[in-house]
Amino acid sequence: MIKMRIMTGAYLFNDSKLLMMKRSKERAIAPNLWTGIGGHVEANEHSSPEESCLREIFEETGIRSNEIEGLELRYIVLRRSKDEIRQHYIYFGNTSKINFINSDEGTLHWIDFSEVLNLKMPLTVKYMIEHFSNNPDEQSVFIGSVNHSKMEWSCLID
Repeated sequence: MIKMRIMTGAYLFNDSKLLMMKRSKERAIAPNLWTGIGGHVEANEHSSPEESCLREIFEETGIRSNEIEGLELRYIVLRRSKDEIRQHYIYFGNTSKINFINSDEGTLHWIDFSEVLNLKMPLTVKYMIEHFSNNPDEQSVFIGSVNHSKMEWSCLID
């Protein structure tokens, strides 16, 4: 039986720096790798991944929704991992808040965006950051699916 794992993620900018998390080596998903902020969508959040994303941002950073500007859904990433399909709603936004709380998920760091792709991260994150860096002003939502260790992108249009 194939199960679904629905998640949200956020990448927050402060000027030219991106808030990244070095995940704890004890985490089940992406241990000891660099990712954005995020986690699982709760049952009551299925109709609003943005609510889930804002909750996760607050839980993992202490940054409140009123301290975030321009939070927009930019990517929906799909991948299969054994008997699970992972669906990940990824948002990008800005914050002027530079301080954050500690989390048992990992350690947070402001990384210059020009250096982010040098970090050790899951392939899906790397593909998405590469795509974003080549299309920083694009306001469309892109769907990415992993196919034989590469990401295929489509623009989601009405």
